[in-house]
Amino acid sequence: MKVILNENVQKLGYRGDIVEVKDGYFRNFLFPKKLAVVATKDKIALAAKRREKMVMEKERLLENVKEVMDKIGGLKLELAAKVTAEGKDTLYAALGEDPIIAAIRAASNVQVEKKHVKISEPIKTIGEHKVIIDFGEKNKVEVAVNVVAE
Repeated sequence: MKVILNENVQKLGYRGDIVEVKDGYFRNFLFPKKLAVVATKDKIALAAKRREKMVMEKERLLENVKEVMDKIGGLKLELAAKVTAEGKDTLYAALGEDPIIAAIRAASNVQVEKKHVKISEPIKTIGEHKVIIDFGEKNKVEVAVNVVAE
């Protein structure tokens, strides 16, 4: 049975895709959750128009991502954090994404979402650390974060 997906379905396809599924899978899973509809000629034509619109919107978003990457690329941030009494280079608490997002916003006036900030390992020491801002589809930029004692 051919169906048009209304939403992204893991291991099946993306919104707007026309896919072949078994009748029972459609009837028992996709249709009750409104994830897909039966592919008729009219709906296939409508899906093609939607797909063109989605492609244009995706291109516009990609241009915005490139602009944001240019603004924050090579950015050097300085964050102050509390240190423990025993070790002068060990932080009292690990730094997460929130202070980094706030520092990026202050330095470049760009709002980055938490899901885009990729920290390879928790920041628990004073010094320079590399943080990757990943916008998906191979659009990554590296930001240097220098942590100093508060």
